[in-house]
Amino acid sequence: MERLTLRLHLYLAVAGALLPMALVAAAAALMLVQEEARVIEREVLGRARAAMSAVDAHLAASTDALETLAASRELEAGDIRAFHAESQRVLRTQPAWVNVGLATTDRIALSNAIYAFGKPEPLAPADEPSFVAAARDGRPGIGNVAAGTVVRNPTARLRVPVVQGEEVRYVLSAPLNLKYFADLLQAQELPAGWAIGLVDRERQIVARLPPAAAGIPVSDAMREALARAAQGWFRSRTMEGAPSYTAYVTSPLSGWVLAIAVPERAVEGEARRAYVLVGAGIAAALAAGLLIAWFASRRIQR
Repeated sequence: MERLTLRLHLYLAVAGALLPMALVAAAAALMLVQEEARVIEREVLGRARAAMSAVDAHLAASTDALETLAASRELEAGDIRAFHAESQRVLRTQPAWVNVGLATTDRIALSNAIYAFGKPEPLAPADEPSFVAAARDGRPGIGNVAAGTVVRNPTARLRVPVVQGEEVRYVLSAPLNLKYFADLLQAQELPAGWAIGLVDRERQIVARLPPAAAGIPVSDAMREALARAAQGWFRSRTMEGAPSYTAYVTSPLSGWVLAIAVPERAVEGEARRAYVLVGAGIAAALAAGLLIAWFASRRIQR
């Protein structure tokens, strides 16, 4: 009985001595894991901002080119037929555009560069907000993904006003080739298993890798995150169903969102390894302490 009591007291003494160290080690591991997660979050947000900057630069360059065309002398003179021929020449130099369209502010289409010059006709109600921004507010508008009657595939339209005097006389439109946005995403060279996507203001896909059809809605988790903040980091699943952490930023130029999804294992893998190492170290220390206590009890008993 005395032997058992002595041994038990030694075991308890060893466990009591190791407990504070175990708690400190666990706390240190937790702090290390949290800091590692914050580092990854900052890095992925930085990559998202860089990718969004590339998209903004592409949109700004297209806007500048379209505004240059809006200053056409043919438009100033009211010669729509001559402007149609000029828009066809410009379209051939702008592979990022699918068409160049001209319409009045009351939505009468006057010219489409991909067609022969024809009679005016009503403009299809594709992407109304960007048209209103140019026609009513006199400022360039970057639209959401939508199909039209001339360009039937889903695309995003860039609109600029044609101002004569102090009046917006026409609206010039350039549906954008979405392949160029996919190329910009591809140029980010993300690691295997990551996903990157560009989303319009209506929360529809503009371009994505792995590929997804333009115009399909984003996940509910993405919508909820965007409702909370213009940029952030949240945990969810990709469109393919893989657990992930997603960093996203919103462009002040277009209102579009760029998101990068990182596999869960890339974020939590270090945490799991840290916890395993700490747990293994505590278990080894406890086993060694108990073994020493057992030998000590035997020596004392002798």
